[in-house]
Amino acid sequence: MARLLDFVLGHQEIIGKMVDSFEAGKPGQTFLFVGPSGIGKKQTAIGLAQALMCPQSPRGCGRCPSCFRVAQAGHSHEGLRMIAPSGANIKIEQAKEILEFLSLKSLGGNRVIIIDQAQLLNPQAANSLLKTLEEPPDGTFFFLIAPSVAGIMPTIRSRSRIVQFKPLAMEDLGKRVKAPTWALKSAGGSFEKLAQLQDGPELELREKSVEILKVFMKDKDFLLNEMWRAEFKDRQQGQRLLSYWVGYFRDAIVYQEGAKAQIANLDQAELIKTLAEQTRAKLLVLIQKALQSEQALGANRDSQLVMEEYFITSQDIV
Repeated sequence: MARLLDFVLGHQEIIGKMVDSFEAGKPGQTFLFVGPSGIGKKQTAIGLAQALMCPQSPRGCGRCPSCFRVAQAGHSHEGLRMIAPSGANIKIEQAKEILEFLSLKSLGGNRVIIIDQAQLLNPQAANSLLKTLEEPPDGTFFFLIAPSVAGIMPTIRSRSRIVQFKPLAMEDLGKRVKAPTWALKSAGGSFEKLAQLQDGPELELREKSVEILKVFMKDKDFLLNEMWRAEFKDRQQGQRLLSYWVGYFRDAIVYQEGAKAQIANLDQAELIKTLAEQTRAKLLVLIQKALQSEQALGANRDSQLVMEEYFITSQDIV
């Protein structure tokens, strides 16, 4: 058996403050955990649930039957409910499941509801939970998990204590996963992103991003090249390609500053050195326009037009 909070990397300060507040009986039973995916928000929430429901210690003993049930695969504890999107969103039926769970008499001890991807609560589901989130029953704790507050309904934000999680340090990633240095640096403190970077198809996409960028930077007839059009046809894939470009441009600026130890994409040294021959002003504009293009693709704009606009507007920059 295990005390789950002991296995959380990088967020011990947050955990310490929250456990202290639970011991002190401070109010605030609805929490909104925000931060990049793959950094441990959900793991922290489950660990806190274990501690809150432990009858032996307010910090979780990791040895009692209650702690054992939470630690098991599936987290099958009678006082814990975990909600995740069913398809594209979290539906009203799932919200009713929460309300029904809370309507039942507790067998004793605290109860915890964890809502993963809370930004995907549909309006009906969110509205049905507002009163409960604002005034949870005694001994009831909500942990809502989302990438940022931006996608959360204002009425839910106002009823939650927001806890901001930061990306993990590269060293923390390296404690759990053996990976090349460039991948650890490029993962942005996320185990999820690190796993993607080491996946076969994603490695191929990263190589494709280098190939297309070289054509983008050198070929005045880039718009006539059909190769990039095929790769950017899928908007989500186009966003990932542009995300890689932003990383290469940033590394080029770091190279210009002589801080080579901070370069993330170490395996792309030749590309970074070539990009660093551009002016600082041009690299900054290229980054800005890449981010804008990435957002445009996320807003479902035509990917071909977005990239054509990016290329044309970048030609006059010196």
